[in-house]
Amino acid sequence: SRAMAGIGCHYMATWMDRRTDTFTQMGGEGVTWIGQAPFTETRHVFQNLGDGTYFHSGILAIRAAVAAKVNITYKLLFNDAVAMTGGQPLDGQLSVPQITRQLAAEGVSRILVMSDEPEKYTDKSQFAADVSIHHRRELDRIQRELRERDGVSVLIYDQTCAAEKRRRRKRGKLADPPKRAFINELVCEGCGDCSVQSNCLSVEPVETEFGRKRQINQSSCNKDLTCVDGFCPSFVTVHGGQLRKPAALDSGTPFPALPEPPVATLEQTYSILITGIGGTGVVTIGALLGMAAHLEGKGVSVLDMTGLAQKFGAVISHVRIANSPEAIRAPRIPAGEANLLLACDLAVAASFDALAKLNKELSFAVINTHQSMPAEFIRKPDLKFHAFSMERAIVEAVGQDQVDFIEASQLATRLLGDSIAANLFLLGYAYQKGLLPLSAGAIEQAIELNAVAVEFNQQAFLWGRRAAHDLAAVQALVQTTKPVKLSTSLDAVVSRRMDYLTAYQNRAYAERYQALVNKVRQLDGGKELSQAVAHNYFKLLAYKDEYEVARLYTDGTFEAKLKAQFEGDFRLQFHLAPPLFNKPDPKTGKLEKRTYGPWMLSVFKLLAKLKSLRGSYFDPFGYSAERKQ
Repeated sequence: SRAMAGIGCHYMATWMDRRTDTFTQMGGEGVTWIGQAPFTETRHVFQNLGDGTYFHSGILAIRAAVAAKVNITYKLLFNDAVAMTGGQPLDGQLSVPQITRQLAAEGVSRILVMSDEPEKYTDKSQFAADVSIHHRRELDRIQRELRERDGVSVLIYDQTCAAEKRRRRKRGKLADPPKRAFINELVCEGCGDCSVQSNCLSVEPVETEFGRKRQINQSSCNKDLTCVDGFCPSFVTVHGGQLRKPAALDSGTPFPALPEPPVATLEQTYSILITGIGGTGVVTIGALLGMAAHLEGKGVSVLDMTGLAQKFGAVISHVRIANSPEAIRAPRIPAGEANLLLACDLAVAASFDALAKLNKELSFAVINTHQSMPAEFIRKPDLKFHAFSMERAIVEAVGQDQVDFIEASQLATRLLGDSIAANLFLLGYAYQKGLLPLSAGAIEQAIELNAVAVEFNQQAFLWGRRAAHDLAAVQALVQTTKPVKLSTSLDAVVSRRMDYLTAYQNRAYAERYQALVNKVRQLDGGKELSQAVAHNYFKLLAYKDEYEVARLYTDGTFEAKLKAQFEGDFRLQFHLAPPLFNKPDPKTGKLEKRTYGPWMLSVFKLLAKLKSLRGSYFDPFGYSAERKQ
């Protein structure tokens, strides 16, 4: 099928590996098809349309399509907000039932409603006649039906923007479901199907001894949970309990008294460039600096370049502070005039727009080195993050002595339990380095006036100051032992994998692995080919069959990692697609995943003990299509 993009979030579909092309002005969605339809063999198209656009002028495009009698399905996204750029409420908003009645009055031939919560629509009398309601899981089937229909149809997809839901939960305006996704790292194969299913960048890469795997960033996760639909048994959902809080590290923790740093001078306008990604509080940092300057009677301007902020897009805030408002000539920082680069995200900081504002004679930089993958990672699961070249570009722009690199996200998470604290941590760091023309009192008062997580944010600011004063002391509080760097020598690599394969099957199986590696080693002297065989032959032998998945859930490693991240009274649900009990979808060929309760751990324990059946005539799983291949 062919689809056409719309204004707003829908436009991002044109960047994806889908047949979604072109866009129009607001209110012109589908109108181009009216002109094309008589001159093409394509009999039907889909047209994306946002609810904000619909209320503004999109209804006129639908009216025109009905009058022209073209075959088109409008996919009307009802996501409850101007979700792309900040979550603003819509003006003149109608409810979903009201929209169906309006569309019916316009002459739309078929109207359907799809939702992640279809059960909320119990009173069908509010809808137009013949409107059917479906769960979002039926999307593919419904779209296939609609493309065969004549005339204009509308599929209303009712689901509040996931990023907007997270914002509302943080502000206490929406209930936060006690449910989180968690990935068993050892079971994960790093294929990236979970990212494909969810289009979510909270599914992050994690580099391990056995290659790149996936983990869930619990701080940014919006709990849409479509990631669990990935064709992989590594996902569990944790119901109840809560994220484990870090050790009591509050302002009472023994720590040297902090000296007051020098305050940056305001002989001229002081310009602060803040870079980051949407949903992490970058705009909040600019707002806090603006309020702090106002409280001190200074002139200030704050210009936020949010773009696709709601969707992990780049955000750049220009904050300019002067002794008086008249001294600020323009809100945008001119090229080469940034006094401070406060980089909450490394990739955005290394972009041309940010680097152009820097000047070796003037600029200082405080950089969060945390690696946030770009959207391209969803399509390319092995995408590399070129941190070194990004850091080098920043150093070249400001000079080696005028930049501080710090893993603010990691420290903030370990200190305060949430990476959202990283930006205020970074602000505190910059303040203690004497890079802000404001007092700590004014910044702390601005945090109070913001009235959102006041104590948490003030603690983040304080810990940033402490890190700037004595980074080693702060690191010692949260990291008692340095991570052990495993040897990459061939002998060490082979030894670790032999231990793994012994647990996987038995010692003879491990020796089979060792024998081939030794054979290759004799040919190339233990160089690149031997390393490649050591890694990849192991991966071939340690394939994740039912027995191995069961072992990796019950050998203690999974339980330890789960308890390190969660606490309280929680229970698990496993999301699996056992081939013996599930039939493949005739359209996709994939097995449909089902949910299993905590009792599955008992099944896993039994199954893990039966690994000796692997490959024998008595192996019940050996008769599946995959094994026969």
